[in-house]
Amino acid sequence: MKKIIKAFTAVYLYELEKYLQTKKNEILKISLWQDEANTDRPLKEYLKKLIEHSFNKLPVNTDIVRVVFDNSENTNIDDINKFEIANVLLPEEITPNIKNLIYNEKDGVYTKPDLCLEIILNGIKYYETIELKTTKTDAIPGSSIQQITPNEWVVFVKFSKDNNIDITTGQYINAINSKMQFPDRSPRPQVSFNEIKKWNLLYRSNKNGVLEFKEDKNSLIKYELLSDWQDVLSKRWVDILLNANSLKSNEPWFNNALRKFIIEFLKEYDELPTSEKLALKNKIKLLIEN
Repeated sequence: MKKIIKAFTAVYLYELEKYLQTKKNEILKISLWQDEANTDRPLKEYLKKLIEHSFNKLPVNTDIVRVVFDNSENTNIDDINKFEIANVLLPEEITPNIKNLIYNEKDGVYTKPDLCLEIILNGIKYYETIELKTTKTDAIPGSSIQQITPNEWVVFVKFSKDNNIDITTGQYINAINSKMQFPDRSPRPQVSFNEIKKWNLLYRSNKNGVLEFKEDKNSLIKYELLSDWQDVLSKRWVDILLNANSLKSNEPWFNNALRKFIIEFLKEYDELPTSEKLALKNKIKLLIEN
């Protein structure tokens, strides 16, 4: 059933993306920023009402007859067109029981989703969580890395300076642009509207009624970031130290601190006997948390 729910959500969000494009004037009237702070609560409430009352199932005129993932998962529209969305739950509407159901399906740490679709088939309820992202530019900090579920679905809305908006949907992993600021607490990889928009152009297609999501081998880099971000950062720092030949005008402060650190470390390391150098390496390895 997990495969069928995934197929339904893929087709549903693809169609919802098109439907929301017809509602741009309504969405533009929603106030999302107060004193430059982003508060997407009004947009959550708007989407809840719209989905429950106007778009709670696949449109009868959809041209999709089949959905395919990575040339392997293949689902016909007849298997999913009887699903209905009974409710759209806001964070405070998620009960402990529903929370447990969501948690058991997640790979990462549970956090309250922006929206939760309550999907019904033959009286049985299923739950699919949705992340809602809004931006005035492009890239924004995403969720902290421990809280990310790579295959969670996303509705991404971009507000332009010319009083226009663009809307796209997809999976969270395809919005990550691999950029990550030096973490002060838990790292938050950026998510980018343009990134997921570009991914959809390259890997999502609707041809002859087949909604296809192709395999993206480049996504392995993003999965590596999520599975061991410390290793990814370490390799980036080594690259900064070994391959940077000149200072850039917008150098992050940490690059300079990193260079000072390695000079101090090498000063101490170079004075150690060979046996103690090896002992130091082994000691550091033992202190690395797995």
